[in-house]
Amino acid sequence: MKRIRIFSVKGMLILLMTGLVVVAIGYHSLSNRHQAIVKTKLLHAFRIIDPDWEIRRNDAGVVLESPDLLVDNIYQSMDGPQAMLNLDLNPDAAAVKWITGFKAEVYREGTNVHNNDFLCHTNIDFFDPIHYKNLNFPQRINAQYPRLGTLSNGINDLQFPQGYGFPVAANDKFIVASRTLNHNIEDAFFKVKHRISFEFAPPQSHLKPLVPRALVLLQDYDRENPYNPNKKKDPSLCTPIDLKNHSFLNKEGEKLSAHWILPEGNHRYEFDVTYQLELKEDTTIHAMAAHLHPHAQSFTLYDITEETAVYTFECENYNNKIGLKKVPVYASEEGLTLYADHSYKLILETKNPSEGFSDMMAVLFVYLYDREMDDHLRSQRSLTSVLD
Repeated sequence: MKRIRIFSVKGMLILLMTGLVVVAIGYHSLSNRHQAIVKTKLLHAFRIIDPDWEIRRNDAGVVLESPDLLVDNIYQSMDGPQAMLNLDLNPDAAAVKWITGFKAEVYREGTNVHNNDFLCHTNIDFFDPIHYKNLNFPQRINAQYPRLGTLSNGINDLQFPQGYGFPVAANDKFIVASRTLNHNIEDAFFKVKHRISFEFAPPQSHLKPLVPRALVLLQDYDRENPYNPNKKKDPSLCTPIDLKNHSFLNKEGEKLSAHWILPEGNHRYEFDVTYQLELKEDTTIHAMAAHLHPHAQSFTLYDITEETAVYTFECENYNNKIGLKKVPVYASEEGLTLYADHSYKLILETKNPSEGFSDMMAVLFVYLYDREMDDHLRSQRSLTSVLD
């Protein structure tokens, strides 16, 4: 019996060691991004670092503080650890609330000042079926990509102009996903937290509604060798990075890449986004925010029909490190007119000074006056006042 017991213990130890080796090999075979996902889940599951979101609410808005996220490596755009939260922005409220702005800040452990270097992106999505069902507007369900906006490296705050906002019905559901970035600190080993805040208009406000449109600059790629830059038949085709998560359809229904390797030197990219705007009538833009990656120089919404720029964002990159120092935002009560019978494209100018790895995404969030929603909400208020 003693020999059997000794053998069993040895066998268990061997199995345990074998399992650990297999797990270690599997972990190291993962991409940097997927290592960050696994690592973060384990650190939170065992409460080695703070795994909890903190939510503070008042009439003026909602402030979220993320779980701890460990920065222990170089994390390119889209690679770093992230935290996600399902959030009800208007719980148990009878009246529509209005989002008038949102902000994302990242704080390194032991500091109280936002550090732009560590903000990859904060995506804010709404649950399309719940949002439009609770606004009594079901015909809008599945009519658009349900993203309210993205804040990212170089742009961490967007405020809508006076008198405009995004309507939030009672028990409206949102998804907040905030990811960490680290382009420059090679020996990093510290924690960060993301603080995301939503600002509301005063109770009982009746603003003009904005509808977001995400205009994505897409690039074609070599279908036979999409990930091999050395085997591209056409040098004008991009080398995509992640077709599973970052490919979208063009107006012909073909898949194109929204995330690609940025070559060295100066480059110009153009893409027709008329079909993404889906304009049924003339309208006005009252806010815009651009999601870009380092080495973007300028980003333009261009009216093809009029042969003129609607608006250009001039980007500022850091001189002594990798990163976007500032990407301007646009907000205006007067707005910029878009015409339903015009065609529009995005133009991106880049300058990559290094032979090392660089990547690019270019998305322009435009916030359009939503006359259809405005009429609907007014009719709802009129109906409520009659019933009262």
